Amino acid sequence: MKTIQRLTAFLWLPLMAITCTTTPEIPEKIFFYVGSSDGSIERSIFLCELDSTRGQLAIVDSFPGSKGSSYLVLSPDKDFLYAIDGTQSDPQKKYPSVASFQVTDPEGRLQMMNRQSSEGRGICHVSCHPGGSHIFVANYSEGTIAAYPLGDDGSISPASDIIQHTGTGPNAGRQTQAHAHHIIPDPSGDYILATDLGADKIFIYKFDPESGTLTPNPEQAFFMAEPGAGPRHLAFHPTEPYLFIVNELNGTTTSCSYDPQTGRMEEITTVSNLPADFSGNNWPAAVRVHPNGQFVYASNRGDLNSITVFQIRESGAIERIQIMEDVPTHPRDFNLDPHGKFLLVAGQQADEIEIFRIDSNTGKLSRTGQKIQMKAPACILFID
Repeated sequence: MKTIQRLTAFLWLPLMAITCTTTPEIPEKIFFYVGSSDGSIERSIFLCELDSTRGQLAIVDSFPGSKGSSYLVLSPDKDFLYAIDGTQSDPQKKYPSVASFQVTDPEGRLQMMNRQSSEGRGICHVSCHPGGSHIFVANYSEGTIAAYPLGDDGSISPASDIIQHTGTGPNAGRQTQAHAHHIIPDPSGDYILATDLGADKIFIYKFDPESGTLTPNPEQAFFMAEPGAGPRHLAFHPTEPYLFIVNELNGTTTSCSYDPQTGRMEEITTVSNLPADFSGNNWPAAVRVHPNGQFVYASNRGDLNSITVFQIRESGAIERIQIMEDVPTHPRDFNLDPHGKFLLVAGQQADEIEIFRIDSNTGKLSRTGQKIQMKAPACILFID
């Protein structure tokens, strides 16, 4: 019954989007967290504020308890935050950790609670089940993923399942073994998808919240990307059965259809993130979908630090409509505010975050000139 309810909610969202004609008021202050990848600083998670009327940013506070927190996720009820933590919690294997924090007040301040071993080297992503029962991590260096039950108090229990990916690709420098890079549940929480840059695959798992175990999806165990693509991150459409993959090694973005009942996905179109005459190094990093469901954004690091904007067609195909160049150096992450008015770019090597304005009609970006300095920003997470 729970599964049916979740799927029903996922499927009726398009109708709700069509019939809802009122535009919610945008609050003056919008709060978000930033995770820093710099493992040498004691306070690697920052609470920040976006002034939506002036388009300005400010740091409100910062918190100790984890190091090198290059990815963050909130629980569905916003009461807890989970972070990548470079602290070694396993003295024998010397693995890093995933850490839990309690949100202690309405403004979003944090208190560290506990940590668990990441069960693999090179932890690079953490996500939370939509039911709030588990978190999931991806470990790049060893190509493993893991699921962790959460206590009622938000604390992390030892891993309930650990899976070793296998596979290689044609890129001799980057694909000699599996490299799990991103792991997220689908909107229903019935399936867990994990991108693997080394194997050129999106692994698809059935998830059992009672046992906390991941089982290869019998309908489709994996989606095979183009050889050498190096799938890195993915994002689901907010209302339609589509998802979008950014490919790090060949500089493209792929749109796919997605069946929430079977967990099956199929390619619709793949488009380059870069101009046709581009030559040089490029490593796409993150992909996001506009809240209105009409546009997709992807970040590019390398000789052309940029954000590529795509328009989503009715079929789920994407068309490139803009490349915003000269964004902060090495944009490992970026995010859109929940109302779709601003896009914030985290320049990991520039030590700054820059804010861009979004045209809600065209999806295109324009500069505001507003920036804020911060050490190695690597993840932007809005609270609301």
